[in-house]
Amino acid sequence: MSQQAESNTRKLLGAFLGLILFGVVAVGGLVGYSQLVDDGSGPNRSAPVSTASDQPYPTPNATSSPSTVPPPSPSATPSGSASSSASASPTAVDTGPGSRTYVPELQEAAERATSGNSNAALVALDIHTGEIVAVVNRGPGMSGLTPPGSTFKIVSSALLLKKGVVTPDKKVPCPKTAIAGQAFHNLDNFEIPNATFRQDFARSCNTAFVNLRSEIGDSELSTFASEYFGLNSESWQVGEGGTTDGRVPPSRGDADKAAQMIGQGSLQMNAMTMASVVATAVTGKFHQPILVRGGDVHRTSKALPQNVVSGIKDMMRACATNGTAASTFQGMSGVGAKTGTAEVGNGTDGWMVAYRGDIAVAVVVEGGSSGSGSAGPIVRSFLSAVRA
Repeated sequence: MSQQAESNTRKLLGAFLGLILFGVVAVGGLVGYSQLVDDGSGPNRSAPVSTASDQPYPTPNATSSPSTVPPPSPSATPSGSASSSASASPTAVDTGPGSRTYVPELQEAAERATSGNSNAALVALDIHTGEIVAVVNRGPGMSGLTPPGSTFKIVSSALLLKKGVVTPDKKVPCPKTAIAGQAFHNLDNFEIPNATFRQDFARSCNTAFVNLRSEIGDSELSTFASEYFGLNSESWQVGEGGTTDGRVPPSRGDADKAAQMIGQGSLQMNAMTMASVVATAVTGKFHQPILVRGGDVHRTSKALPQNVVSGIKDMMRACATNGTAASTFQGMSGVGAKTGTAEVGNGTDGWMVAYRGDIAVAVVVEGGSSGSGSAGPIVRSFLSAVRA
């Protein structure tokens, strides 16, 4: 090949390579421009590569919320969807500190159950953690202080069982009347002469409990309630809006001690504290009710003995199957319950507490004529949403 031809070939090859290089630079520039103007809001946005985003966000029993939670209102429904900040952060978990404890399905069930009764308050919680899963906060829901009626026989029974005074099968007669500074009666003056303690509990025999008052000291029920059930602390940090712990003061004489045994007298409780009482009784360990995770909680150092736990569960099941709550839970499995009718001023409040599966619930109906008649239908409706 001549020198002239070789020179021309080199020039053509150089031009060709130059065109290729120009094309590469141009394409690269277009790609870079596209990345600069795409703010992620357009349809062509690609998700960043992240091992965390390869898996769906956890969906535990509550939704994420800010660390400050407003108190539940009588008609307000807690947010049932995750906040925008949670959905934007692949590291957000809605069971961490500051998150809410509500379970949307159970909150909805609570509101349905109480929708026809503006005097009804309901608090339900997880028996293993104390986390409040549903609230309808009216009257003595979380901050009220009022006698809980015979639902408190769970605590007085636990003390009697722990001391060995009774067992579920021990004969404890149920007379029509008991005298302790005044006369105490049963509903419609019923009696069960050869009753076992299980029957006394299931049928809510006041006189049997009143006659057992001499087995405990004047301050013993108060101390027991503090050490095992976390009551009397005045330190529960449940959430904003003002809540009150249950109060079981030392008895003020024989009549007050008798009244405390059956949930009257100087006792002051609310639906939240009674739901907690159920949870403690059926697990053996107190867990302070909470609305927001990660805060300070009140603790107790003592756990109920296993014979007390098994005895209370046995007697609550008896109440739900062949006692005062039998008609309420007919056809429903896995329930333990206790009814109560509290005398308040010149009227009464209807109470019922119960557990099913991992959930404890307490309902109080101000002005209710009886626990089974007023609170019972609400409790059954709510527990229908709970797995046994």
